[in-house]
Amino acid sequence: MIFDDQIEKIELLINHKKFDIAQTQIQQLLIENADNDYLYYLLSNIKYQQSLLKDALTFIDKSIELSPDLGFYFYFKACIKLANENYHKVEDLLLTAIRIDPEIAEYKAQLAQFKLLKKNYTDALEIANQALELDPENILALNTRSTALLKLNRKEESFETIEGALREDPENSYTHSNYGWGLLEKGNNKKALEHFRESLKNNPNNSHAQAGMVEALKADNFIYRWYLKFVFFMEKLTEKNQWFFIIGFYIASKLLRGVAKHNPTLEPFLTPLIILLAIFAFSTWVITPISNLLFRINPYGKYLLSREEKISSNFV
Repeated sequence: MIFDDQIEKIELLINHKKFDIAQTQIQQLLIENADNDYLYYLLSNIKYQQSLLKDALTFIDKSIELSPDLGFYFYFKACIKLANENYHKVEDLLLTAIRIDPEIAEYKAQLAQFKLLKKNYTDALEIANQALELDPENILALNTRSTALLKLNRKEESFETIEGALREDPENSYTHSNYGWGLLEKGNNKKALEHFRESLKNNPNNSHAQAGMVEALKADNFIYRWYLKFVFFMEKLTEKNQWFFIIGFYIASKLLRGVAKHNPTLEPFLTPLIILLAIFAFSTWVITPISNLLFRINPYGKYLLSREEKISSNFV
C-alpha cells in the first residue's frame, strides 16, 4: 500500500513536470525494487518528455525485458522511436502491442498513423477504421482517418470525419491543426487560418499549427497558392513515384529541347514551353525562401519564421 501511494505521488510529480524530484524518488524506490518494470517505464516517460530519447529507449527496454507480456511497453517504445524519427521496427513494435492487447484502440490508431506517415493511405484508412470499431471516439484514429481519406481524394468523407472529431473534443489542438491543413490542401486558406488560430489558442507550442498558419498566410499570394497545390500533389506520391516524376520532368524537358533544336519550324512554339518548364523547376527551389523574405514585411509574419528560415531568405 505504501509503495502504491509513492507511485501515485511520483505520477503526480511527472504530470506537473517536476521531473528531477520524480526521478530522485524513483531511484530511491529502485534500491529495494530493482526488478519493478513500471519504475523503469516512469523513468523512460520522464526522459521522453525531456526529449532525451536515447535514455528513454534504454529504460523502456528494461521494462520490456522484465515484463515482455505487457503490450503497452512495446507501444511506448514505438512512440519514442517515432519522436526520434527512427522508423526501424516501429511497425513490428506496434503489431506486437496489438497481438498482446488486440482490444486497445490506441495501438491500432498509432499503427494507422504510422502507415499514413509512410504514405500507405489505404492501409492507414483500414486500420484507423479498425481502431474506431473499438473506440468510436478515439481522436488519433479520427484524425488519421480524415487525413487518409483526404489523400485518397475522398474529401467529403474526410471533412465529415474531422468535424466528428471536433464534436468529440472541441478544444483539441491537434484536431484543429489537422483540420486546418486539410482546408489548406483544399484551397480554403481563410478558414484554415481560423482553425490554426484555435489550435494555437489551446496549445501555443503546437508546431504543426504554427507551420500551418505560416503557409495559410503566405497562401494569400496567388502564385504561392498554386505552388502549395504542387507541394500537396508531391506529398501524396510515394518516394519512388516522386523520383519518377522528377526524372520524367527532366527527360521531358530534354526531349523538348532536342525536338526544338532539330525542327526549326517547331522551335518558336516549343521554346516558350521550355522556358516555362525551366522557370517552374527553378521556382520550386527558391519560392519558399523568397516567400519568407516577403512574409517578413508582414507585421506578424516575422514572428512566425524560425531563425533558419530568416537566414535562408536573406541569402536568396
